[in-house]
Amino acid sequence: MKNLSMILVLMTAFLLSCENMSDEIPMDDDMVEVTGPLEVLKSGTLSNQSGAGTRGTVQLVRDQAGKFYISLSDNFTTKFSTGTVTVYLSTSSTLRLNESGSFQLLGLANRPGAHFYELQGNKDDKFTHGIIWCGAAAIPFGNALLE
Repeated sequence: MKNLSMILVLMTAFLLSCENMSDEIPMDDDMVEVTGPLEVLKSGTLSNQSGAGTRGTVQLVRDQAGKFYISLSDNFTTKFSTGTVTVYLSTSSTLRLNESGSFQLLGLANRPGAHFYELQGNKDDKFTHGIIWCGAAAIPFGNALLE
C-alpha cells in the first residue's frame, strides 16, 4: 500500500512539473509572420527516435526581409503530442541540456504540420542539428542533421 501511495505522489509531482515547463517555453508559432518566398539554406530529414513516429523535414530558411527561421515541414508529425514536445537546435544529434551553449530552445511543436520559429539575430553555424524533444519524459523524439 505504501508503494502505491508513493507512486501516486511521484506521478502527480511529475505531471504538475510538466505543466509548469511550458511557461518557460515560447508558446506558439502561429503568430510568426514569414515573408515569402523563402530561401532554403540547410535542410535535414528527421530520424524517428524512442518509437515516437516522428517524421518530416527541418529547414533553416531566410525570408525576403532577411530574417532567419527554423521550419518544420507540412508533413511533420509525432505520435505523442503531450504539451511538452519541443524543438531545439543543437551542436550534435544528442541534446545535452547540461552543456550551456550546446543547444537553443525554439518552441513547442504540439500539433502536426508546418511550424516556423524565428531565430533572434543571425543564424549560428555551430548548430548542426534540429532536435524534437519530449520534455515530460526527457527523451528524444527525433533529430535531423542540417546540411
